[in-house]
Amino acid sequence: MAEPYCLAMVLCDNVHRDGATGKCTLLGTFSALHPRTLPAKVRFCVYAEVTDGTGEVEFVLQIVESRSLLDDSGDEPFVWRPPPESLPKVNLRDPLAVLQLTCLCSMELPKAGQYHCELLANGTLLMARRIVVFPPREEESDSPKKAEGE
Repeated sequence: MAEPYCLAMVLCDNVHRDGATGKCTLLGTFSALHPRTLPAKVRFCVYAEVTDGTGEVEFVLQIVESRSLLDDSGDEPFVWRPPPESLPKVNLRDPLAVLQLTCLCSMELPKAGQYHCELLANGTLLMARRIVVFPPREEESDSPKKAEGE
């Protein structure tokens, strides 16, 4: 059994697959999120292409909060996984074939920081993509700022 190789993994707002050609169009690619509030409810898709594998493969996608080795907060890092049926087991027969995977991700990210979207095959990490979640911007007042001394 040959281990699969991930050619690409892209985070995007949505994936459209043409019914006639099977071609995918990725809509709204990104690598960072700018939520209005935290915790932030987010919804996005992950598109991946995998090749070179043979045999039964169980793919798992997860979103994991990145932590510094110096982090001694004692809190468990955030981990999110879609339902198992989102990426079912696949029997790869042709190592030259390119398998297209799409997965809808819908979760609540607890805080600003760095996260990783990870794709695993039979427990082995194939590829990871960083997602930076920025803190919400402070709302600017609609009224003009007063000059000092007024």
